[in-house]
Amino acid sequence: MPEEPQPNALLVEDDSTDRMEVKIQLEVMGFTVFDISSAQEAREIFPIRDYSLVLIHLGHAPLEALELCRQIRAQSTVPILALTQRGEVLDEELALGAGADDYVTKPIEQRILTSRVTQQIKRGESQRAPRKTLLTWENLSLDLAEHLFRIGGKEILLTNSEYRFLQLLMENPQRVFPKEQVLIAVASLRQSANGSVESYAQQLRAKIKRNGGPDVIDVVRSVGFRLASQELSDVSESLPA
Repeated sequence: MPEEPQPNALLVEDDSTDRMEVKIQLEVMGFTVFDISSAQEAREIFPIRDYSLVLIHLGHAPLEALELCRQIRAQSTVPILALTQRGEVLDEELALGAGADDYVTKPIEQRILTSRVTQQIKRGESQRAPRKTLLTWENLSLDLAEHLFRIGGKEILLTNSEYRFLQLLMENPQRVFPKEQVLIAVASLRQSANGSVESYAQQLRAKIKRNGGPDVIDVVRSVGFRLASQELSDVSESLPA
């Protein structure tokens, strides 16, 4: 049986020392942590994957952090923990008013953070809709539970980067992803030898076609990449074979 994937946590913290300490503690608790320093980065990567937990430090730009909290709450029921400074009662009230489920004050005590995270995860699991585990498009299927890719029922071996790139597109069939978001979502592409998302997309498309699959990736000029769609072909072009 395949192992259950680790839950994802998004950590938005502008203090590098605190960010590393919280990240390590969350990893010990079994999370895959995506840690960033700004609300703008959070807006870019939040829609890319499912998160089981979001932690937002009000930090040096509290109004921006509160607006991020509102935006995430408008899109999702994911549990949100605000990280606030000790004694800043107003920050705590504002965070809860902006959609945070709870808060943890700094300096952060491990046992408090663990307790609050555990409580929110249990609450979130009871409210969370089951995640789709089989993605299909024409004769392609991506089994998220088994981590398998098939074309017409035949299993095709993909690298982890290829799998994540294809998963990103198939989970968001109407969305165009800029190159920068692809690099964030598929971190291993940043260490790729050629360093080009365009050439990597071309290689993946060619592999799928060689194995009997359709043209799967469209590039929207000066914008980014998406799952190919005949209905939208007037504004996009297929990558060259």
